[in-house]
Amino acid sequence: MAHIALKAGGGEETEAEHFARLMEISAPEYFPALLGERFKELFRRLFLEKANLFSHEHVVFAIYEGQIAGMLLGYDWRAKKREEKRTGWLMMKSLGFDFLRKLPGFISSTSGSGRLEKGDYYVSNVAVYPEFRGRKIGKALMLEAERLAMESGAERIALDVEVDNERAIAIYKKLGYSVEREHSIELEGRAYRFYRMVKNLKVEKENKCGLTSGFSSR
Repeated sequence: MAHIALKAGGGEETEAEHFARLMEISAPEYFPALLGERFKELFRRLFLEKANLFSHEHVVFAIYEGQIAGMLLGYDWRAKKREEKRTGWLMMKSLGFDFLRKLPGFISSTSGSGRLEKGDYYVSNVAVYPEFRGRKIGKALMLEAERLAMESGAERIALDVEVDNERAIAIYKKLGYSVEREHSIELEGRAYRFYRMVKNLKVEKENKCGLTSGFSSR
């Protein structure tokens, strides 16, 4: 059985190409509507930059049989607060007039799906190449997100998923997430509806501590 290795993004050109392709896989209709036709070029550029919410600094790749098979993009509430303005500036610098045209939708998205509470860790995007699905790579990436969230001191882990993505919703529920609220974003005449799903990490930590204590007392 092949081993799944996890590797932090290193800011390499080849990684940037994978990142852009996997971001497209994660939301094939939403990102073109939100950012325009040049969205993959934008993601490649932002991945290579530091200190923005799409930077390689926030990316973990899953390696399967020596190949990049999937990726996780996630960050905590501190990074969100610290890097949000710079992210917008880099987007405007890269897309120019196209970004200004898309600005109302972008503002709507950040106030809805991008909103974080203090103590939250946000799973922005998780994607696996179709040819690598069914090998528990997505689960490995989600468990890594939990580890990173706990390491950051976050109390909750949050994500947004389109309401009609029943398969993903079922997987997240199995991993302990629950629906907190529903929100929508209007882009090019279409309403994109999302569930905000969350998992309480304080409960998770307490459960792990309880298990550890139980084993150590025997």
